[in-house]
Amino acid sequence: MNLKKLKEMLAKKEARKQQLSQRAAASEDVAELRSINTELSDLNDEITELRSLIAEAEAEEARSKQESGKDGQNEQRGQEAHDGDEQRGSQQFNPLRSMGTFAYGDHNTEAQRDKELKEKYEQRGAYLKEGREVTFTVDEFPEFRAVTVGGGTLVTEKKYKPDLAPKFNEVSSLIDVVNAVPLIGGESYTAGYEVSDGEGDYTLEEGNYTDADPTFGYVALNKAKITAYSEITDEAKKLPNVDYQSRVATSIGRALRKKITRQILVGPGGANALTGIFNAPAGVIPVATDVTISAIDADTLDKIVFGYGGAEDIEGGAYLILNKNDLAAFAAIRSTTGEKLYEIELNGNVGTISASHSYKVPFIINSAAPQLSAAGTLSGTYSMAYGFPFAYELPMFSQITVEESRDFKFKTGQIAYRGAVWAGGNVTMYKGFNRVKKA
Repeated sequence: MNLKKLKEMLAKKEARKQQLSQRAAASEDVAELRSINTELSDLNDEITELRSLIAEAEAEEARSKQESGKDGQNEQRGQEAHDGDEQRGSQQFNPLRSMGTFAYGDHNTEAQRDKELKEKYEQRGAYLKEGREVTFTVDEFPEFRAVTVGGGTLVTEKKYKPDLAPKFNEVSSLIDVVNAVPLIGGESYTAGYEVSDGEGDYTLEEGNYTDADPTFGYVALNKAKITAYSEITDEAKKLPNVDYQSRVATSIGRALRKKITRQILVGPGGANALTGIFNAPAGVIPVATDVTISAIDADTLDKIVFGYGGAEDIEGGAYLILNKNDLAAFAAIRSTTGEKLYEIELNGNVGTISASHSYKVPFIINSAAPQLSAAGTLSGTYSMAYGFPFAYELPMFSQITVEESRDFKFKTGQIAYRGAVWAGGNVTMYKGFNRVKKA
């Protein structure tokens, strides 16, 4: 396929993408928005592949022209050689062989993508320096890609050490395992869930059939605006645009993630707020399923695990969400012979906990969880949650916008940034979590 046809295909794909984006902006139907997002994702992959094919075809064409000039070929022979290269190129660059999946094949698409990312970051950093609003897409959230160009860092080697001293992690990994759903341009919506199946019964030969209708419930996922504000020294303006936008993105991104991951657990619900697991509606997490514990002891893990799920199964793959100090309380329990009763494998914010020679339970530390083992924790306080992370749905209703201002802290040489995102959250699986509260 020649270069002209590739460009025509690219133009059609980009036109379709523009059409879908306009539909998404005008639509309020959740099902339609999900369908649009799926098609947009496929289109982005196809557009990236076509751009890569076009870049390679143009490079091949340029090489062909250069070689023909060096060899002193006449115009006619040069054209024939070009046509021959183009025919060979139709085999090398034919996108039909991968149009269904746009597999990488032999094309260096990774280098092309890196180039496009750097160009985008360069432009974004320039816009930030000009005080213009920029947008970070949801696929860049919650983790922002950081691109290093040369040796440019916020602290330079000429005057200081070449890197910043890292701080301790302040963001729970809970946000990375829940069911995040991109619904760009959508609004708050209601999610349905199954409560129970019907059950058959004996019936006389001429009697009515037993009603066995399943039971369903519904839960609202409200749209909430989450914002973050940050200040950095105006010396950062001297950074290359790519490093500058990465520094801003990292600061704002961490702040937004920190708030959201806490709200997944303790969000109050209602207007302009996520509904956390501890405050989930009684219809989706009945109070009767709460596990009450007075203190962490040898039987605590068994009570939590066997108290979860339905009557017919012991559910595997569930996570225990708890405070770091309560994890330490588990580690402090000793057997009658003085040995550690609970075995804990650590991997930063996550790991596994198990009684000796018993099943392992994955855990996630979240500082928003009140410490059950603390003497000052009141009776009835929810302190832990145990369940499937995907039972919590986290819809993202917008991209992330970031703006800069140099007016507020002009005298002290500080640049202020603010970022915002619209998100929602609630438990969408019946009995998806068991909440552990202090007796």
